[in-house]
Amino acid sequence: MKEPRIRVAGILIKENKILFVKHRKNNEEYYLLPGGGVDFGESFETALKREFMEEVNIEIKVRDLVFVSEGIDPKGEKHIISMVFLVDYIQGDIKIPEEERIIGCEYLGPEEMEENLIYPNIKKELILGQFDRIRYLGNIWE
Repeated sequence: MKEPRIRVAGILIKENKILFVKHRKNNEEYYLLPGGGVDFGESFETALKREFMEEVNIEIKVRDLVFVSEGIDPKGEKHIISMVFLVDYIQGDIKIPEEERIIGCEYLGPEEMEENLIYPNIKKELILGQFDRIRYLGNIWE
C-alpha cells in the first residue's frame, strides 16, 4: 500500500518578493518554494532547515505554519501533503546545488508569480499574503 508523502516548504520574503527554486523536469520549467520531503523521525522544523541548506544554502528560522494542502493524483500514483511555513533569513549566500533538476533560484513578486508555473499552485494565496492564520487549501493537484 502506498502512503502519502509529507513535504515542507518555506516562504522567505525579501523586499516584498518570495524566494523560489526553479526546477526543470521533462523539459518543463517550474518554480517551487524551497523545501522537500520529511524523513522518518524528522520534525517539520528540522526538515525545512535541512532543505533550505540543501537547496539554497541559507540558514533559516522556522516561524508559523500558514498553509496546508494536498495533492492527490487522480491516477492514484501520488499523494503529497504540503505544510508551508513562514521563515526568517538568518545567514548564508544563495548557492544552488549541482543537481540536474534545480536550475536556479529567484525572488518573485506578484507579477512574476502570475506569469510562471508554480507547484503547488498557491499563487493566489502567496500574492494575497494573508499569513495571519493556518489555511487548509484542500486538494490542489494539477
